[in-house]
Amino acid sequence: MDPRGSNGVMMFKNREFTRIEFWRELAPQMSVQSPVIADDTIKLSRKTLDSLSASMGKDGFLQLAPVLDMVEIALVRGAILALQKAGLPPVFIYMFDQPWALFHRLRPLVSHFLGVNYALLPNFWAWHIPTVEKSSGWPIHCDCNGQTRFENPTLGQTLMSLSVWIALTDATLDNGCMYVLPRTNERFYPAPIDTSTGIDSAHRLALPVAAGSVLAWTQDLYHWSGQVTARAECPRISLSLEFQNPAFEPLAHPLLDLSAPPAFLNRLSLVLRQFEKYKHMETALPVREGRLPGRR
Repeated sequence: MDPRGSNGVMMFKNREFTRIEFWRELAPQMSVQSPVIADDTIKLSRKTLDSLSASMGKDGFLQLAPVLDMVEIALVRGAILALQKAGLPPVFIYMFDQPWALFHRLRPLVSHFLGVNYALLPNFWAWHIPTVEKSSGWPIHCDCNGQTRFENPTLGQTLMSLSVWIALTDATLDNGCMYVLPRTNERFYPAPIDTSTGIDSAHRLALPVAAGSVLAWTQDLYHWSGQVTARAECPRISLSLEFQNPAFEPLAHPLLDLSAPPAFLNRLSLVLRQFEKYKHMETALPVREGRLPGRR
């Protein structure tokens, strides 16, 4: 099924998108609204956590070598390819249970920075950057324009929120890996920074990672996607969610519980809202939202 209309605008029929069977048939290897959230989380030593804290405190980001199950990574990657084949943007991957479960496995990492009762913000996206020369993901930006980290003489740095990014394929210098402007180099550039072209190569940092790796950054850190070269061997496929420290007032509503992902129609509503939220960043075809059951 190709949901694109003759005017190039993504469209859908409620009777299709609001049927759980539609999604299950699209990616039979995936589940929708089934209990796949498990207590099996990644294991991080105190030494590793201390090292990640040091990186976050100094430069505003962290990089974690592959820690997620590659079978689960392959399942989610395959579902994004199925969405691509059907003409649907990758963000619809969140209609399935497995992406939520992947991030839930990172609980020891997120709770280390935001506390055990951290909340999930209703902000998320997924990317499939094709192996087309000069393709790219999002341009340079911060996920939050306000201050998201606070220094305490006794407790050290407290984070209000955190963005977490999972690589579903290898992210390389040739297929659009992430770049960051480390916090120690921000002083060289007056804010706001609206283009990465003026950032000296000595000040920017490329973050090529293998599939299953995790990146995370404070939400006031500048980051962006690299550009695809003719040497790219595979698309860059990745996921991102945002989390908040519950000690602060909510940055967005509704705050979610990752251990209990949204019910089916609520997921659909949340996914559709992302297109409006990120229309200034995303070049994918927009979705024209029809009338959902119970909505006027």
